[in-house]
Amino acid sequence: MSGRGNLLNLFSKRTRSSEISSSSEDHENDSGFDVEHSASSGEIHRHSQESIGSDLLKTVQNLGISVGRGRAQLIQHFKSNETKLGGSNDATSCSIHSKDTNNDDESTSSLENMKLNNFGTNVVHGSKGSSVMLSCNYIELKTDENKGVYHYEVRFLPAVDSVHLRVKYLNEHMDKLGGTKTFDGNTLYLPILLENQMTVFVSKTMDTEVEIRILFKKKEPYKNCLHLYNILFDRIMKTLNYVRFDRKQYDPTRPKVIPLAKLEVWPGYVTAVDELEGGLMLCCDVSHRILCQKTVLDMLIEIYQQNSSSYQELAKKTLIGNIVLTRYNNRTYKISEVCFDQSPQSVFHRKNEPTSYLQYYKQYHNINIKDINQPLLVSIKKVRGTPEDAENIEFRLIPELCYLTGLRDEVRSDNKLMREIATYTRVSPNQRKLALDKFYDNVTNTPAAREILDRWGLALSRNYNNLKGRQFDPEQIYFAKKAVSAGQNAEFCKDAVKSEMLEAIHLNNWIIIHFKNDFRAAMSLLDNMKQCCRPLGMNISKPTIISLDQDRIDAFIDALRRNISKETQIVVCICPNSRDDRYAAIKKICCSELPVPSQVINARTLANEQKNRSVVQKVVLQMNCKMGGSLWTVKIPFKNVMICGIDSYHDPSNKGNSVAAFVASLNASYTQWYSKAVVQTKNEEIVNGLTSSFEAALKIYEKRNGCRPDNVIIYRDGVGDGQLSTCSRYEIPQFAAVGGRIKITFIVVQKRINTRIFSESGNQFDNPLPGTLVDKHITRAHMYDFFLVSQMVRQGTVTPTHFVVLQDDAKYGPDIIQKLSYKLCFLYYNWPGTVRIPACCMYAHKLAYLVGQSIQRNVADTLSEKLFYL
Repeated sequence: MSGRGNLLNLFSKRTRSSEISSSSEDHENDSGFDVEHSASSGEIHRHSQESIGSDLLKTVQNLGISVGRGRAQLIQHFKSNETKLGGSNDATSCSIHSKDTNNDDESTSSLENMKLNNFGTNVVHGSKGSSVMLSCNYIELKTDENKGVYHYEVRFLPAVDSVHLRVKYLNEHMDKLGGTKTFDGNTLYLPILLENQMTVFVSKTMDTEVEIRILFKKKEPYKNCLHLYNILFDRIMKTLNYVRFDRKQYDPTRPKVIPLAKLEVWPGYVTAVDELEGGLMLCCDVSHRILCQKTVLDMLIEIYQQNSSSYQELAKKTLIGNIVLTRYNNRTYKISEVCFDQSPQSVFHRKNEPTSYLQYYKQYHNINIKDINQPLLVSIKKVRGTPEDAENIEFRLIPELCYLTGLRDEVRSDNKLMREIATYTRVSPNQRKLALDKFYDNVTNTPAAREILDRWGLALSRNYNNLKGRQFDPEQIYFAKKAVSAGQNAEFCKDAVKSEMLEAIHLNNWIIIHFKNDFRAAMSLLDNMKQCCRPLGMNISKPTIISLDQDRIDAFIDALRRNISKETQIVVCICPNSRDDRYAAIKKICCSELPVPSQVINARTLANEQKNRSVVQKVVLQMNCKMGGSLWTVKIPFKNVMICGIDSYHDPSNKGNSVAAFVASLNASYTQWYSKAVVQTKNEEIVNGLTSSFEAALKIYEKRNGCRPDNVIIYRDGVGDGQLSTCSRYEIPQFAAVGGRIKITFIVVQKRINTRIFSESGNQFDNPLPGTLVDKHITRAHMYDFFLVSQMVRQGTVTPTHFVVLQDDAKYGPDIIQKLSYKLCFLYYNWPGTVRIPACCMYAHKLAYLVGQSIQRNVADTLSEKLFYL
């Protein structure tokens, strides 16, 4: 350990008298970033700066500060981009990480280093479409001109090695510093500007005096203070008695109880401060957390009663990776292991004295543990900013005091229960606006919360009902022999099942495999297909029907291997029920070993005679696409332009490899796609596999069209705010190197955002219509971006999609890129309407998920020009 951690360690070895507490009372008068407080002593003002700059530089260079949470991390964010600490007051701007609403660990403010020379402020706003008035869930933050975030360097003479003592000596003069500060032992930030360029204090110790020199450096711009402001709002939520889960805050005093399932739904908020085009704003959205009323011990008992022989294995599979809440302190922990060789009777050392968990909980929490033989849960917390070999923090938890959070698999599979949960979590636009108003009132009417903002010169402004947007005209959908309007709702379900497909593939050689008990379902499928295919323009020949005597995975695999030939167009497998292992086995055979398009159908979906026709119509459309056909298109007036989509899949259990998927258009109507998935190791850079896929797509495009594309538009999904800078510096140049003279337009697509947009009619709020776009006011101050609502949502609140243009070599401009992004949302063939993201990203997502979840190996090249993964 080095730096601040080493100094604290040395100090603790010297004193060993007491441990440091970080309760909310300790934080209250110190802006929430310092832990220690002590009484103040004398102070002296001096005006000599002497050689403090060089002294400070030497001190800082010799002092390593580990980056953890709170104060140390905040200071490190401020200092991350500085090149010289002893320079002038106009030194290079510091960088501070903004709060990432997309759950990324990197900083959004690193984007400030990107040179967006192609974009001026006059070319990032579009003009096409009709103007509409909207509302949003952003609250403006007003700033006091007399306050800000002022950066100071601090020097101690004689030198003080211990950061704890440095903080202690500075705290003695808190009243002279305004009562609010954040300090890491070297760098000081205040909301006020001190009178003198250099201020000197003196603290008295038992045998000497310590001189504290404080030198003003500069006033930080807002973009560098976002992390500080986000921490302030975390403290505000704490004063309102909210409990933090990850980066969201929940109210434990207002749970919605679902008694039959023994579940609680906690309402809450997710907040994030950012510098937007309209100024400094707080994004505030409604969030919910599911909490089980049964303890983890109750679940362990149930698991043991169901299967005592595999009890430990099942318990670990059920619990590891889940997050639990301990109600005695309202803290959350992620379960890393279940320790069956320890119990509450086990002994650990606290302050060098042995004590059992039974004694600890009785002494410190006044809790009597009932089951003294239960196993212990282990939660390992990684210390951020430390070397890999650094020791992490390990917690031992008592199962009877822990409650699981989130939705378990058995809950997700219960459709009735999920519908009941949705009545609480699916919030309408009106309810979201009421929740936003309530948040504003709670903060402004709570003295402690308002004081936290006042200290740093901040105030909330209720001004979120005036937002200008634009509405695109309804889109025309083109089938083989007619064109229809998608209408305001952007849906054309009826036309999709009775209009001739744009390019129909006739079924001449195909196979149906089914279990013998599902013969009736197979015949129902075949009869309905014959009726449905006529209006769709598809001819169907009699299939090869194979009936299996046993419902076993090896029986399906053997039937596939024996009957698939080079002439086979598609294989239809009708399975008695839904089983992941059977599905994965079929897909591995049909996608890798014997490449052929495949359609897996659950026999239960064909059991309802009244709904069979509707089900079979959708199956026929899917089968046509998997064989290389196309259903419909929209008018995209490009010439010699390729459109690509990229997404990735990561195993949620962190055990499997990652999968990168790449999709590229091959024709002018954007209905034929080249697809490639690359299975990679966890640590491999995703783009390494994608560049080879891009090169292969260019060759196939050239073979089909006689030339390479002039321009390539890439939609990159799966990139959060913290990864935008990395994406710009490392991914785009590699695509440009493969493409040569091809002009690259690179657009990042973000789905997991907290921005919400509402249409307003009187005092009522509703979801905006598909095609609604916002590219002003709530867009990023230093980025070329826009929000697009592409879907029609009838329940709950629609979530817009955030598009960030990182590069536009072809200089299409905002109008063309915005309109193209909306048009591409119509071309996903699994739904006769619009989807949230462009179809190329949706196809890449489906491919990456199929390969990562089921196939887990590279797909055969013979399927690369078919949408076999629909």
